[in-house]
Amino acid sequence: MKIAYIIDSTADLDPAYENHPDIYRVSLHVTYENGDVIEDSKDETKIQEFYRRLKKEKTPPKSSQPSPQAFMDVLDKIVEKGYDAVIGITLSAKLSGTFQTMQMIMEEYKDKIQVYPINSENTSYVIGSMVEQAMELDESGVEIDKIIEHLKWVASESEVYLLVKDLHNLVKGGRLGSASAVLGSLLRIRPIMKFDNDEGVKLYEKVRTDRRVMAKWVEILVEKYERFKGNLDVVVVHGDVEQDALKIVENFKEKFPDIKYHVYYLGTVLGVHGGNGAIGMAFIPNQYEK
Repeated sequence: MKIAYIIDSTADLDPAYENHPDIYRVSLHVTYENGDVIEDSKDETKIQEFYRRLKKEKTPPKSSQPSPQAFMDVLDKIVEKGYDAVIGITLSAKLSGTFQTMQMIMEEYKDKIQVYPINSENTSYVIGSMVEQAMELDESGVEIDKIIEHLKWVASESEVYLLVKDLHNLVKGGRLGSASAVLGSLLRIRPIMKFDNDEGVKLYEKVRTDRRVMAKWVEILVEKYERFKGNLDVVVVHGDVEQDALKIVENFKEKFPDIKYHVYYLGTVLGVHGGNGAIGMAFIPNQYEK
């Protein structure tokens, strides 16, 4: 069976898959207060420029989902190229309307091609890992129904956290009261947020020092490593603080050198909410459960 994959622009892919001909991206956008619109991008130069501008903006920009037409254009190409099925995986339906839009448009194409819209329940490399695992299973001869079942399992078992360095960014984005931000700054509180399929993003824990933050990351890593018997991908994304992200990975490698680690920029759409200095962490099981 010839399968195509649709992902959104928040997804991170291993470099080996970045230009794969069976993977199609649909882009979200970011709009600044003055009306400037930029396309969500994986170009590091553009992302660095975004973070430089973000520091100067009084009001954070807003993110917007892809248009229905964007999905239609991609699906038309996929049908034209003779694929038998298309698997669409987007960021959490609780974070964006992207999944609902894709699902709606895919429904209109089900008489032309087998369609499988999947809510990643997360974002970033969780989406990328799901696509990579699906392609590996397909190459191994696993039937598509089993692949879909596995992808839904990966989505539900993966966990993503976000450490926000600048509390005032959350205030400007309407996600935290100004009094809480001032108090947090005085006490050096670093809130760790967690992606949740029911609530979108929720407070996971308040941590006061970098040392305790690192201890919390290691604690989560140990729990996930034991739970999935080492069959785990770990991803660190960052809001233009690459050296901080690399230090975390080095600490992790001392504990579990056999895990597959990745480091990526927190892209523009996600960076709108995380802000400069944010650190994201994803723990993704990669074992196929037959």
